[in-house]
Amino acid sequence: MAKTKLPVPPKRPLPKLGKLPPRIDPRTFQLRKYLRKPAAVPTPPEEISYVVRVPGWPMLLNDQLGDCVIAAMGHMVQQWTFFSTDGSAMQTMTDAEALAAYEAIGGYVPGDSSTDQGADMLTALNYWRNTGIQVGGSVHKIGGFVAVDPANLLEVRQAIWLFGNLFMGVQLPVSAQGQNDWIVPDGGIYSADGAPGGWGGHCIPSMAESPETLTCITWAERLKMSHNFFGDYCDEAYAVLSQDWFGGGISPSSFNLKQLEADLAAL
Repeated sequence: MAKTKLPVPPKRPLPKLGKLPPRIDPRTFQLRKYLRKPAAVPTPPEEISYVVRVPGWPMLLNDQLGDCVIAAMGHMVQQWTFFSTDGSAMQTMTDAEALAAYEAIGGYVPGDSSTDQGADMLTALNYWRNTGIQVGGSVHKIGGFVAVDPANLLEVRQAIWLFGNLFMGVQLPVSAQGQNDWIVPDGGIYSADGAPGGWGGHCIPSMAESPETLTCITWAERLKMSHNFFGDYCDEAYAVLSQDWFGGGISPSSFNLKQLEADLAAL
């Protein structure tokens, strides 16, 4: 008797990416200039986490459009406003707000797939600082941003601790497709599935760091990446200064906004 063949379930469509290659501007301030100051930032704790208590993360159309840069921005505001108010006044970006920001920053025209080309992070940061984005019905601007060296893990940890998260871009390999955790495949970056950018560029915020992993938000979920994965595939990273993180002038990590602004202005 012939065995009955079970139907093969259809493959789930891959989520969208959308981060364009890094745009270099020599005027971009470097976080290491601030961290050179004696005792400017104490050594961060061994584990940093500003993510697990947040009740959920919206997709923000990133399953349909290449608006990952916008989704990352929305998730950052959501996280900042949750932790700075102990959850009482969290602001969450809507799909309509994500779409409007993608139109303004990435030039997307709804209904015209040829304009769904993603966005670069530096253009998004400048727009965020100068114009602001709508989140939860309110305009949210940032005070500034600084570039973080992905090769300096201490600087990465200090950025997450001081600013709440890290606005980062990765050149995802094909091996990352369908992974629940991002790890470097066998053969590393020289393997067929491990080449940086083999899948494409993606923008995510990292909101937690431990001796083993970083935790980011992508496609409405928390996802861990190994330090090796971060080192091999991250191609740009920024710490973002936002009033949303400094409720009452003091951040959840106990940094004083006015002092930080004065220190940065003095450099």
